[in-house]
Amino acid sequence: MSATSIPRHKTALLRRQLSRPIRLALDQEIISASTTVLDYGCGRGSDLKHLTAQGITCNGWDPMHRPDAAREPADVVNLGYVINVIETADERAASLREAWKLTLGVLLVTARLRLEELGADLVRYQDGFLTSRGTFQKFYDHSELRSFIDSTLDVSSVPAAPGVFYVFRSADDHQSFLARQYRRRLSTPKLRESDRLFDTHRSLFEPVLGFAGDRGRLPTPDELPEVVGLVETVGTPQRAL
Repeated sequence: MSATSIPRHKTALLRRQLSRPIRLALDQEIISASTTVLDYGCGRGSDLKHLTAQGITCNGWDPMHRPDAAREPADVVNLGYVINVIETADERAASLREAWKLTLGVLLVTARLRLEELGADLVRYQDGFLTSRGTFQKFYDHSELRSFIDSTLDVSSVPAAPGVFYVFRSADDHQSFLARQYRRRLSTPKLRESDRLFDTHRSLFEPVLGFAGDRGRLPTPDELPEVVGLVETVGTPQRAL
């Protein structure tokens, strides 16, 4: 079944079931029916199932759940929430480089951000934390994550959203994406839900934005008390981002 043959309401439902970076890549036309996708660190394969249902050619590999799956080059390689669960810096860099080797067009890199530490049951361990389930998590500043990607791969990544970056093989594709996003902003005058929330809670958002503008990263609750109020008001750290 092709993506165009799926009823619109079912396509919308499928998209809501996708992970945040994959959904964003679809919305920003990084992933389409004409691209192949490799989900590098796919877990149990939820994104693979929903992408396939939309007619998108995809494959996935995971060291625990799909260790024998082929790791073949693809137009788009997704390294989603992978490096933040790897305990050592050398292994994180190795995973990033391996995913990049398999990338024909665009590499998607996503990691957890420091704001997501709020309300979590965490214990300090090495340069990150152990969760209540005994799993490792490293939380990044947005700028720290970009620096890690760029220095490891010797590239200039493109921020797509907080904690989400694209790395393009082609300089032309890089510039084309930036131009496309600029045109999209110009042609979308309607007020988005995120804009409405910002206007409603401007007094909480502005100190956080000011801090980020001065220091190039999001503040921790210890550095800026408004962060706690912002998350409590908006709902979750992810929603605040």
